[in-house]
Amino acid sequence: MPKLNNFDITIKTGASGGPCPPTWVINGFPVTFEEYKGGTGPGEILEASADPQSFPHTLLLRGPESGVWELDEVKVTYYPQGENPYSVRMGKITLDDKSDLNIWHERPQPVFDV
Repeated sequence: MPKLNNFDITIKTGASGGPCPPTWVINGFPVTFEEYKGGTGPGEILEASADPQSFPHTLLLRGPESGVWELDEVKVTYYPQGENPYSVRMGKITLDDKSDLNIWHERPQPVFDV
């Protein structure tokens, strides 16, 4: 598991908005995005970045404390230490006070023809 220096996240909200700024959780510790632009209201797009400087055993996007938050799309670009950055896109999902979104995805293995 590589050390994650930082990551960028783009969240496109659907019909029901969420908390702004949202909270992310690394290894059980909740953190709020300190730098972001945009919003998480219905139809809005939020762009944020974070600098965990850690080895993420878990990395989550926390659901709202009440109500539901509909996410149309989430894109995360990871910047691991000593490696090239890579991105992962996640599709539509609804979060609530009992659910979080796993946003930690290690780099996919290379694919080649045999």
